[in-house]
Amino acid sequence: MQTMRKGVQVYTVRQHIGTQAEYEASLRKIREIGYESVQTFGWKCSDEEHRAFLNELGLKQESVGGDYETMLRDHTALQKAIDDAHFYGTDLISVGTLPKAMRESREGYLEYAEGINRLAKTLGPEGLHLIYHPHALEFFSLGGGETGYDVLFDATDSEVFWYCLDTHWLQSGGKDPAAYLKKAAGRLPLVHFKDYRIEGGADPIEQVVKAFGEVGEGNLDWPGIIDVCRALETRAVIVEQDVCPGDPFESLAVSYRNMVKFGL
Repeated sequence: MQTMRKGVQVYTVRQHIGTQAEYEASLRKIREIGYESVQTFGWKCSDEEHRAFLNELGLKQESVGGDYETMLRDHTALQKAIDDAHFYGTDLISVGTLPKAMRESREGYLEYAEGINRLAKTLGPEGLHLIYHPHALEFFSLGGGETGYDVLFDATDSEVFWYCLDTHWLQSGGKDPAAYLKKAAGRLPLVHFKDYRIEGGADPIEQVVKAFGEVGEGNLDWPGIIDVCRALETRAVIVEQDVCPGDPFESLAVSYRNMVKFGL
């Protein structure tokens, strides 16, 4: 059975990577906790130096970035993303959330999907895949039980357009994380792990406040989620905690220890 890597989205420690020295110190801390891979940004050295630094630490770069709208209109930007992916030894190019104007109508999601499929015609022959990270907004109801996520899933090239689903945002969107991970079988190389925590002391009782939590410190069924990831042969689970209550490196350590406790 494939062993899933445990990684970190460096956005978690974004306030600690302002300089190249801070960036390198942060990645060293991440590796010392035990993490094996990263999704990263913000380095201020050359790509050659950056790749050598990752190799020195034994950290794999899980994906590179590409801007959807820029890649559509500028072939040089698309080629840059392709070259970056090959350079870092990944087949995954991450695109951001679909443009705001497209987010609240079926037609908007179909327009986005059409652009994605145009990009796929170039990326497929290169052996590369786009990955998309949904938040809660993609589960906005378009009526008749259909969501934007459903439209996007059905209208995009399943061989090239893959997903990095996020356990917290699935729960925020009213979905069962484990069940939705299963639905993305074959298109789920990465999963973002963060817990969905309910803050206590609500008054009035209708005033429920949810928060981002360290893995294992909230309300999600982690044994069930991990079992599904294993069954789907997900390559890596990536801890991303948008807001931490204190030191983000301590939050990452708590998540790591709990994942080990859950058998990862």
